[in-house]
Amino acid sequence: MQPREAETADSIASSEFAGLASLDRYLSVPLIFGLLAAGSYLIAWNRGIAFMHAVFALFVAVAILSAVGPALMLRRSRVRFTLFREARVGDVVPVEAVVHPEGWPSRRYLVELLAPFPFAPSRDLFLSTSGEGRTYSSRVELRRRGVFEIRRVTARSGYPIGLLTLRREWTVEPIHVTVLPRVYPVTRFPFASSSARLQGEFERPSVSLGQDLFREVRDYRSGDNPRHIHWRSTAHRGHLVVKQFETIATSETWIVLDLDRASHAGEGEHHSFERAVEIAATIATYLVRSGMRCGVAGGLKKDGTFALWRPPAAGTAHLDSLMYALAAVEADGSADYANVLSAMAPNFRRGQQWILFNHGPRGIALPDALRGDSALWFRFDKATFDDPERLQGAPQLTVRLKDGFSIAADTDIGAIFR
Repeated sequence: MQPREAETADSIASSEFAGLASLDRYLSVPLIFGLLAAGSYLIAWNRGIAFMHAVFALFVAVAILSAVGPALMLRRSRVRFTLFREARVGDVVPVEAVVHPEGWPSRRYLVELLAPFPFAPSRDLFLSTSGEGRTYSSRVELRRRGVFEIRRVTARSGYPIGLLTLRREWTVEPIHVTVLPRVYPVTRFPFASSSARLQGEFERPSVSLGQDLFREVRDYRSGDNPRHIHWRSTAHRGHLVVKQFETIATSETWIVLDLDRASHAGEGEHHSFERAVEIAATIATYLVRSGMRCGVAGGLKKDGTFALWRPPAAGTAHLDSLMYALAAVEADGSADYANVLSAMAPNFRRGQQWILFNHGPRGIALPDALRGDSALWFRFDKATFDDPERLQGAPQLTVRLKDGFSIAADTDIGAIFR
């Protein structure tokens, strides 16, 4: 065969397989061939070919087996997963699965567990043989953060022929796992120009906050420290009253996330809110490990309290609390970000660093306290998160703005901190 003829033959073969693959997206290829075989048999029967009687019996047997086989393989079973308790997005972790059949047969073949792990939504587990204490081991890359509880899993089988595929739900021995957001290495961090860290000002120790700084009292506001309640004035006025202190310099940082679902775009790990959480987790980790104080907040509930609220503090225990909160937080609110910042304004103190996020084309009205240069902005190009085709190329470098950074769907987040 000449080279050109060989190329033509290869292209024809590849096109035929491509056609079958395309057909299999919508119809079961084994089922199609089974129907064609049945049609051919009926034509032969009509023509009086006696051998077709035996073929018919074989076809019926195959059809029965293709229905009974999956039903037997998917009889009620219990699954036990051996997983990590806590890990981070991007980690590759070992997983183990053991199927405990709760009836005959004690061994199951060619069973597929469909996306059993919510932290790896595109990963299925194919168990060629399971049951009788057999353990399936694999490694899975964590692609989604969250606090998860696994109780059920969908099992699928077409054993042994594949003409008919069934699905059943199996119970899972309950297991809880936490996937923390991704954290990028930090070699530098762009503090705002008014930050106390650049001016050499640091907050006085909390024990020095005494009566010498007390100025007056005012009505209690959402987010006020309960330890600052002035009980004598509260009893006299009939509602909560707190002490008002003189503003002092601070080395604190507030990270305020936008939890309004309408502000975000994208899918999966390329969702704009997921990128914002990664930025928040990276900054919080760096600051707390550097001995500074950091807090996170975001969203407003119907009663006016914050949906996400971790006041600034330092130390390992506080960092663990921040990471768990960022693992569990979801953009499922409806409060406008400008309203959230207005509610946060009473917590502003001179010298603070504020990390803010803008997920829309318009500017955000800031309260008077934040209108200086204490805010570092991460401005998201929402349109790029609505366009998956932009993710085909290599990650783009971040664009530095006067007051922060511009973030697109294909931005290299890690480059901000390198």
